[in-house]
Amino acid sequence: MTKRIVFFIADGFQPLDLFGPLDTFVETNTFLHDAYTCVIASFTAGEIKSSAGHRVMADISISELSELDYFVVCGGSGTRTLKLTTEQTLILTQVCDKAEKIISICTGAFILAQVFCNEQRRLTTHWRHCHSLASQHKHISVETEPLFINDSNVWSSAGILSGVDLALELIKQDYGNTVASAVSKELVVYLQRKGNQQQFSDLLQLQSAQNIRLTPLLDWVLNNIEQKISVEDLATQACMSSRQLTRMFNKHLKISPAAFIAKVKLHRAKDMLSEGSHSLNAIARRVGFTNYESFRRAFERQFGLSPSHYSS
Repeated sequence: MTKRIVFFIADGFQPLDLFGPLDTFVETNTFLHDAYTCVIASFTAGEIKSSAGHRVMADISISELSELDYFVVCGGSGTRTLKLTTEQTLILTQVCDKAEKIISICTGAFILAQVFCNEQRRLTTHWRHCHSLASQHKHISVETEPLFINDSNVWSSAGILSGVDLALELIKQDYGNTVASAVSKELVVYLQRKGNQQQFSDLLQLQSAQNIRLTPLLDWVLNNIEQKISVEDLATQACMSSRQLTRMFNKHLKISPAAFIAKVKLHRAKDMLSEGSHSLNAIARRVGFTNYESFRRAFERQFGLSPSHYSS
């Protein structure tokens, strides 16, 4: 049965918030005929200007919608600052009441927070705007770290490309993992990221280190991930003493070199668990652990759950 998805945009919407998930859903039709139909709506039909200045045609006015399954509110600078009128809030509330699933992409959460002004809800949004969402809407419990979450039939994502991750998750729920995996491969997506993965990863922070001598060490550790790497090995690679290296790590990354090595290995293991193509024992070996038990203990210390629970 075809699912009808309505994408809501307003002036100043983020193009990727619309076209990322829209193209992901539409790509499903390559593998399942008429799996989804997608419609673009706004408060009025016609031209809507994106945050990049391009114009997109809204197919229909939101007030004219009849049947729909999923209602997707796209984010953007315009969406984040839009103050709904009483009439607009009523219209969006009526649409949400009809929808099987209600979805916000990025700062589309600011619209849902206004629509659900009388309800306690859990939402997430782009990490840069989590504080604003929480301070402006006290009734909303804002999750600052996940890529996407769901609260009953309401789903919200961190935004930009995490909208693709959320779309793949919904495709997986609708049509199974085989179809979702086929879609992700067609889109050349590296892997289907789980919602509980962090928006702003520790490895990205390591890559963004202020000291240029530290940033190449991440690639070096990843290229030697199966080996047992000591602090002395890292110091040799950086052409400095172990003491110098430790001082530099503490200053710029606030962690020790040994913690850095462990963090890189465990985050790579987490990526491999998300891919689902290796056994737990194989992953332990591939990130340099001599046995699964020591890997399990290290993984639990880092992430608060076992590898088997993370991959389930």
